Amino acid sequence: MVDRLIAILATLGVSAVPGLEMRLGIPLGMVLGLPMAVATVAGVTGNLLQIPLALWTVAAAHRFVNRVPAVHRWLSRLEARVGRYEPLVRRWGWLGMALFVCLPLPATGVWGGVVVARLIRMQAWAMWVGLSLGLAITGVICGLTTYGAFAAWRYFFP
Repeated sequence: MVDRLIAILATLGVSAVPGLEMRLGIPLGMVLGLPMAVATVAGVTGNLLQIPLALWTVAAAHRFVNRVPAVHRWLSRLEARVGRYEPLVRRWGWLGMALFVCLPLPATGVWGGVVVARLIRMQAWAMWVGLSLGLAITGVICGLTTYGAFAAWRYFFP
C-alpha cells in the first residue's frame, strides 16, 4: 500500500515538473508498478498542476517585459499580428487549444498553451477547458503507448 502511494506521488511529482511532465511521469509510474489507468490519471493530474504556475509566471513575465520600451513595442506588434486570428480563435476556442496541446511538438504543452492563450486573449474558461482536455487526451495516448511498448518488450525479451 505504501509502495503504491509512493509510486503515485512520484508519478504526480515528475509530471508536475516543467520539461519532464507526463511524458516521463506516466512511464515512471508504470515502471514502479502502477496500472496504466492509475499512472495516467496521476500523470495528467500532475501536469494539470502546472497550469496555475504557468498562468502566474506568464502574466508576471508579461508585466515585467512591458516595462522595457523596445520589448513593449515588439510585443505590441506581435499581439496585433496575432489579433488577426481572433475569428479563428472564436471559431475553434477550447477545442483548438486542446488540439494545440495534443500536438507532440516542442512548446505545445501547458506552458506553450498558456502563452498562446495570453497572446490571442482567449477567455479563461476556454483556456482551462482546452488545456485540461488536451492534457487528458495526451495522457491517454502516452499511457497506451507506454503500455504497448512494455508489452512488446516483454514479448521480445521474456
